[in-house]
Amino acid sequence: MRTNRNLLLPALLTVGLLLTGGSVALAQIPDEFTNLQVFPKDIGKQDLIVAMRNFSMGLGVRCTHCHVTKTEGDSSTMDWASDDLAPKKDARRMMQMVATINTQLLPEDTDKDGLRVQCITCHRGLSNPDTLDKVLLKEYTTGGSDAVIAGYRNLRDKYYGSGSFDFGPYSVLGIAELVAQRKGDLKGAIAVMQMGVEFYPKNQDAYIALGQLQAVSGDRPGAIASVKKAIELDPQNEQAKQILGRLQPPAGEDTGTE
Repeated sequence: MRTNRNLLLPALLTVGLLLTGGSVALAQIPDEFTNLQVFPKDIGKQDLIVAMRNFSMGLGVRCTHCHVTKTEGDSSTMDWASDDLAPKKDARRMMQMVATINTQLLPEDTDKDGLRVQCITCHRGLSNPDTLDKVLLKEYTTGGSDAVIAGYRNLRDKYYGSGSFDFGPYSVLGIAELVAQRKGDLKGAIAVMQMGVEFYPKNQDAYIALGQLQAVSGDRPGAIASVKKAIELDPQNEQAKQILGRLQPPAGEDTGTE
């Protein structure tokens, strides 16, 4: 089947720019390839470029993530065949893993709906596909709960809406639980959940979680205020009502709240 060259050329030029950040012209990609260990030896140039583009977009990286340049900083001297960089070797293993999943492990009728594993399935545009909780717990190791909160804000500013991380209220709740349980830092967990209600002031579960943490810490007035806010948002929330019933003091006891 003949391909309309007038339609194909702009697409290829676009792919070339995506792969190289505009610094390497499409003509600099060789017409024949050496050291192909996973791709078919006779793969066409266009097919290989499309595959490389998918890698680049899936991991949010450029060609130099896997390929070395003969002259540092000069992408026009790319040594495509070199295996000097570890990510290139990792990529081969990942390709083999993906092929096994798609051809052997997925149900036979899956492909008819286009449901196949790709790099972006797990990497979500990140070279390191750690989930948000893992990334932020690493931050805790270096700077405590303040680092967790700063890390969340920074990542949210950078990636919100991209699908790379789950920034939703239940993700924040899970991080707060990890800070409390794994790190034993109840004060830090409360600070994380206070950030959670800042970003999600309409989520009653965030206020319930904050109230529970405050109650455990001994801050009953704060816990009551948080749970009451949850009930204000959802008057039918039975969990919040039960928690409030346990928190409310006997009649006549001064709680410091109105």
